[in-house]
Amino acid sequence: MRPTWLRPLTAQVPPRGVVAAALFLMAWGLESRSLGRAALRPLPALWAVLVSYGILPALGWLAGWLVTEPDYRLGLLIMTSVPCTLASAALWTRMAGGSEAVALLVTLLTTATSWLATTAWLTWTTGAAVGLDSAAMMRELLVILVLPVALGQLARVSPSLVRLAHRGRTVLGVVSRLLIFSIIVKAAVDVATRLAARTDLPSPALLLGTAGLCAGVHLIALFAGLWGGLALRFDRPSRIAIAFAGSQKTLPVALLLFETYFKEAHPLAVVPIVFYPLGQLVLDTFIAERLAENLSGGRKLPEY
Repeated sequence: MRPTWLRPLTAQVPPRGVVAAALFLMAWGLESRSLGRAALRPLPALWAVLVSYGILPALGWLAGWLVTEPDYRLGLLIMTSVPCTLASAALWTRMAGGSEAVALLVTLLTTATSWLATTAWLTWTTGAAVGLDSAAMMRELLVILVLPVALGQLARVSPSLVRLAHRGRTVLGVVSRLLIFSIIVKAAVDVATRLAARTDLPSPALLLGTAGLCAGVHLIALFAGLWGGLALRFDRPSRIAIAFAGSQKTLPVALLLFETYFKEAHPLAVVPIVFYPLGQLVLDTFIAERLAENLSGGRKLPEY
C-alpha cells in the first residue's frame, strides 16, 4: 500500500476536532455511578495517575538518551507525557477481569489534568531546546481536552440524554473508535510519507531499537502499576486497572501536540509516537488474555 493513496483522505482529518469529538462521546457515555464508586475509594486511581504522569514520563526521558536520533527522543517524550488512552484502557481492563470503573476514573483524571501535567513535563524536558510556548499549550489542552469532557458529563444532567447514551452505548463506542482509528491511519500515513521523502533513511536497527524502547518503557510502567498496587494492598481488579490505565497513552493527543508545536522543526518525532500505541495494542492484548486465563483457571495474582 502506498501512503500517497491515502494521503488525500487523511489530510482532511482535523486532529483538534477528532480529539474533542471522541472525548465528548467518551465522557457522555461514562456511567456517573460507577465513577462515583471509584471516586469514593480513590487511592488506586491516584496511584495509576502517578504512574502515568510520574514514572512513565521519567522513563521516557531516561530512555531517550539511548536514542541517537533527536527527533525520536522528542517523540518518545511527547508520547509518555500525554494522558491515558481515550477508551482502550477500559476495554483491556474489562477483558482481563479488572475494575472498569477505576480505569475510567484514571482516564478522566489524566485527561482533565493534562493541561498542567503534560505541559509541565514537555516544558521541563524540551521547552528550552524547541522554544515551546507553554502558555499556548496549556490553553490548547484546556480547550481540546477539558472542555469536551466537561460538556459530556454535563449532558448527563438530563435524564433523556442519559437514556439516549445508554441505549446508544454501542454506537457511541463504535463512532469514538472510528474517530481514533482515523487518527491512527493519519499518523501511519504521515510516518510512511516522511520516511519515503528522506534521502538518508534511518537504519532498520535504529527503527527496531526505537520500537523496542517504546515497548520496554510501556511494560516497565505496566508492571510498576501492577506490582506497586500489590505493595499498596489494592485488590486484584484495581491492580489490573492500574496496570493498563497507568501505562497506556493516547495517540490522538500526542499527534495533536506534534502537529501543533513540533511538526515543522522535528518531523520524525512522529515515529515513536506511532510505535508506542502500536506496541501497547499488541502487548496488552496478550497480557489481558493471560490475566483472564489465570482468573478463569482459578489462579490469582499474588496477595498478601
